[in-house]
Amino acid sequence: MADEKYDNSLALWKRQKRDTDVAGKAYPHYQGKLTVDGKAKDVAIWLNTNKTKEGQPDMSGKIKEPYVKGEGKEEIPF
Repeated sequence: MADEKYDNSLALWKRQKRDTDVAGKAYPHYQGKLTVDGKAKDVAIWLNTNKTKEGQPDMSGKIKEPYVKGEGKEEIPF
C-alpha cells in the first residue's frame, strides 16, 4: 500500500531522451506516479503541441499498473 500522506495525489517528472529511444516513436513528455485510494499507478502525459482543431486538449495521458521488472517474461525451459 502506498503512503497515506500522498493518497489521491500525483507527481510528474519531465522525461529525458534516452539512447534507446526509437526515432519517430511518440514518447511521453512527462512520467510519474499516481496514488488513488492507497493504490499506486504509473502515469504518462503527452503535451499536445500540434493542435489542429479548436477545443483539443493541451495534454493527454495514460494511467496503468506499476511496472515490475521481469514481470510477464516467461522462462524458456531447456
